[in-house]
Amino acid sequence: MFRQSLALFKKDIHLDLRQRFGLGGILLYVFSASFIIYLTFGEMTPEEWIVLFWIVILFASVNAVLKSFAQEAKKRQLYYYTLCDPYAAIFSKMLYNFCVLVIITAVTWSLFSIVSPNPILTHQYFFLAAGLACAGIAANFTFVSAIAYRTRNQSTMMMVLSLPVIIPLLLPVIKISLKTLNDVSWRETKGDFSLLLSIDLLIVALIVFLFPYIWRE
Repeated sequence: MFRQSLALFKKDIHLDLRQRFGLGGILLYVFSASFIIYLTFGEMTPEEWIVLFWIVILFASVNAVLKSFAQEAKKRQLYYYTLCDPYAAIFSKMLYNFCVLVIITAVTWSLFSIVSPNPILTHQYFFLAAGLACAGIAANFTFVSAIAYRTRNQSTMMMVLSLPVIIPLLLPVIKISLKTLNDVSWRETKGDFSLLLSIDLLIVALIVFLFPYIWRE
């Protein structure tokens, strides 16, 4: 399964490098959103910086991740079905989308730090929360993309299913991010990190249990 996952992961990289408009369009959205925020707010307060940062990440990830299965042709999906383990298919997509979200988060962080002073004081906890958030968003949206791929109206279903499910994940992330505006200790953030990690593990557990049934449809 590991070799299949790695091969599919490399395939997704080659496809995106060949079709550069995909990731390029997402990065253009991040640049545009950051510039509009700069023109509108100028120098942001720390709370505005945090909230707008995660709003940009959320909508950029919707455009980046929800196309995971929708961009695959029906014949190619059938070909994968005859060759691949279902877990290899879903975990390769999750890994690739996680890497894309890490790139988007790093670019957004850099742009926001340029257009307004960076208010984060406890960087290690912010980056840890961002990494867990990227993992959870990638897993969640990849699974939603797999479900919506089996329906007729894929775009509508992806939006309807994805955004309500992601709210419980974003709440602890924003809470941790607001705490990192001050010099905080691990004891003050441990509960929020435990909740965030539990949500990530719950999403992965649901994928492990349900995706093989979706794959066989």
